Amino acid sequence: MSFQLIYGDHDLVLPLALDAVAEERLVDLMSVAIAPGSERADLARRITDALCTLMDHQIIPPTEKQLKYAVAIARELSLTIPPEVLQYREAMTAFLGTHAQTYRQRKGRA
Repeated sequence: MSFQLIYGDHDLVLPLALDAVAEERLVDLMSVAIAPGSERADLARRITDALCTLMDHQIIPPTEKQLKYAVAIARELSLTIPPEVLQYREAMTAFLGTHAQTYRQRKGRA
């Protein structure tokens, strides 16, 4: 069995050494509709987590300044900071980009 990843113009194939039971279970999970809270959504999250863990040595963590700013934003806007935001600079940058303007506007009114 192979796992195929299509990303933009890239079509990559990765052979997986799965036993027959695991292979059948994976096919079953991949065949069901993806919806929040579904087994397939959980599988997608777990695969993403595993890939991030495997590449962890190449991923740069957020800076201390970014962490402090994210905590201030989360407190002011009553947000929960996702774990990946605390671990990976790229996720942190996306979080700050999404919420910083609202934070600044709210702080400006205070």
